[in-house]
Amino acid sequence: MITVAEIKKKSDRLYPKFLTSWLVGEPFFPRVLKVDKNLSSDFSEMSKELAELFSESKDRKGFGYSIQSRSVKTRSHGIQDMPESIVFETQEDYLRFINKGKEFNQFIESSKHIKQSIPRLTAWIELNPISVIDNVDHWEDLLKVCHWFLNHFKPDTFYIRELPITVHTKFIESNKWILRILLDELIPEKINKIEPEFEKRFHLKYDQPAVRFRFLRGSVNDSIIYKDITIPLDQFITNSIDCKRVFIVENKMNFLTFPEVTNSIAIWGQGFAIESLRNAGWLGDKEIYYWSDLDVQGFQMLSQLKVNFPHAKSFLMESNLLDLYRNFIVPGTPSKVGIPNTLNENEILTYNTLKSQNRRLEQERIPQWHVIQEVTKLN
Repeated sequence: MITVAEIKKKSDRLYPKFLTSWLVGEPFFPRVLKVDKNLSSDFSEMSKELAELFSESKDRKGFGYSIQSRSVKTRSHGIQDMPESIVFETQEDYLRFINKGKEFNQFIESSKHIKQSIPRLTAWIELNPISVIDNVDHWEDLLKVCHWFLNHFKPDTFYIRELPITVHTKFIESNKWILRILLDELIPEKINKIEPEFEKRFHLKYDQPAVRFRFLRGSVNDSIIYKDITIPLDQFITNSIDCKRVFIVENKMNFLTFPEVTNSIAIWGQGFAIESLRNAGWLGDKEIYYWSDLDVQGFQMLSQLKVNFPHAKSFLMESNLLDLYRNFIVPGTPSKVGIPNTLNENEILTYNTLKSQNRRLEQERIPQWHVIQEVTKLN
């Protein structure tokens, strides 16, 4: 037999559908709920279930669900009133039962306000009524933000807290989730759809990843005061450096101790430089050398670098180093990735050896004299 708690659960699940029906003007009442017609075999238990069910009904309380029943003769309990269906006859009965009367009135006001302010959100409201309710206290400010992006949007100009919108400085940061949904609906032609981060998706300024690089001997000119510099990624990408060679070095200590090379710079890879530097078009005119651990992952990153800079070369990642420094080899990290398609023939041979034998030669294991020896060949 259906219980009052089960009726409450079924009624709550109907709420979003009711809200949408109200918005589009479709009749929703009377609303009939299915009933489990099996009575308990225990007479005492059956009597308790029926008493609770009838005590909470509209017939007893003046609102809520009505019980449609009929008298049936049961094998165990004789003639009993068997509930056949539970019915909410009116909207008021339903809302009072689920205790949503006040919330529904707020929903009505919010929906009207949104439609009047931005009619283009009408269809969105019908599909997302619960989101309207969840943000009932914020719609005034949410709509201010939406209006700015619709009518005054200037890409790549402001940080979030700089936006000239009359909301408190942390409002947008605190409501990114709902604002992303709304702006995706309103300005699909202005967004970067592949970016999940709010600032990048909506072309706002953000705290850029930093690029750390060193000027090596002969870079630009020898009068440079600062040799080790860290700048925001966008500045590095858009401002070409007058040099011949670029060394991307993954390990920090190898980066710091990288020998002087004529007319060159060294970039600290930090594990993300490959992806970050893909838009630095000026690197296309430079000799690029990539140095990481001699392992599968190192060659996968080299391959990724070559997608944007096919002329890039590996540095101190030749297979002969595996024999030369075999005492320093440690187990690698297994990989199921296939052969990277941008590697050359020699790089593929080394990659296959490392993968099949699961080996790694960490770049900091290579002695400094060997690094200097290789760099000298380039000077």
